[in-house]
Parts: sequence; structure tokens; C-alpha cells
Amino acid sequence: MPCPEKFKETMVTFGIPKEIIDDINTGFENTISSSPKKEKAEYFKRATDILCTHCAIDTVHALYEENACCKGGKREKESKAFANKYKDLSLVGRISHIEEVPYMGRPTLIGNDTIVVDAVRYKEGEKYLCACSNFNKLKNLGDIRKDYCYCCAGHFKHHYEIMLGVKLKTVEIVSSPLSSSGKMPCVIKYQIVR
Repeated sequence: MPCPEKFKETMVTFGIPKEIIDDINTGFENTISSSPKKEKAEYFKRATDILCTHCAIDTVHALYEENACCKGGKREKESKAFANKYKDLSLVGRISHIEEVPYMGRPTLIGNDTIVVDAVRYKEGEKYLCACSNFNKLKNLGDIRKDYCYCCAGHFKHHYEIMLGVKLKTVEIVSSPLSSSGKMPCVIKYQIVR
């Protein structure tokens, strides 16, 4: 989950024009990590809509990937331990063991250069839920663009690169609970960069 403070700084770092940043922040000048969840969700929904309308989509995706959460700490330790434990296995062998790592999804290798990750499958009744703490369990926000989900893609990309020992490029957010009103799970497609 991106935090508003880092996100606001990253927009400047990525060269987003000041007038676009000001438009995004209007009414949300004081929104920070400890702000109410609904306020943060509304901020990021607004930011995503404005950025996708006025900026190059590759820039928007890279900006969100940069804001990925949980890259360090326990998750990174688990990723490094996995890489060490399975360092002698082939890529296919390592992929087959990723489900052993909590919260790291179910990857499938397609061909020799594409990984599709069934990332998160939280459900409430028949609806899939978003894992992002900025949005999970909030109702009546309407659909959120899949472009926001490049943040989550950045999280998985970071850890998969460590676990698999390859460089990845996010190709597509195949589906998202946020953009489908909970009808679809979180699925992300990566390309192995050779």
C-alpha cells in the first residue's frame, strides 16, 4: 500500500508537473498514513484517475511500483531465505515452491519468459477483496482503475526477483477486485527480462 507522504514525494521525484500534483492534492493536503482509511482510499482513487488522464501510463505504473509496500522486513527475510534454500533448483523448480512462502501467491510459468501470479484471493462471501490496507473492506467507492494495482505488482516483483534470481517487468494487471467490484481476483503478469 502506498503511504500518502511517500506518494506525494514520489510524484515530485518522477517529474509529475506541479499543476497535476496540486490538482491531486486539492482537498487532501493533510492526508497522511494515519488518516482515516476512507480518506486515503478517496485520495488514491482521485490520484490514479488524474494521473492516468494527464500522464504517460508507463510513468504512472512506474510511480506506483516505486510505492510498493512491504519490500523489507520479514517478507524480504523470507524471500532471501527462500532464494538460499532453493538456489540449486531450476527456475521451474523454484517457482513450484513459492507457495511455501506465506502471502506470495501462486505463480505459473508460461513459455520460458512469462510468469502469471494468482496473487491474492481473499474473499468475503462471493466477492474477492483487495489486500491493500488503503482499500480492503471499504464499500461504495466504485471501481478503482487497475493502474493503482501496480503498487501491489511492485511488491510481488521485488520479492519474486529475490526468490527467483531473475529481473522482471510488470506486463499487466490481468484482474483486480478493485476494478471488478470484487468479481475477479488479483492476478498479475510479468515478463522475465533477459
